[in-house]
Amino acid sequence: MTVNELNAVYGRRWRISAALGGGWYAVRRDDLSQESMRRGLSYVRCGRTLEELAGRLAAEKRIEEQCRTVSVPGEVLDLVTDDPPEQARQRG
Repeated sequence: MTVNELNAVYGRRWRISAALGGGWYAVRRDDLSQESMRRGLSYVRCGRTLEELAGRLAAEKRIEEQCRTVSVPGEVLDLVTDDPPEQARQRG
């Protein structure tokens, strides 16, 4: 696996870079809701190799797909981009 291949698959959502001490890391390009973080999504993922990082990014993608839309009584949320209803109401 090359960094270009990894960017082709995950580059829209993640900024992928070599770590100074060796290995690789990826940082999300967009914010996550608190609910997304409670469900296990992360802002940063690391790996000793590109293959290890790819596995961790694939796991993030699976979690995103599992919780992408969730029914809340009276509304549907996109947990990757929307705030939970109570936060949205507080912001008004």
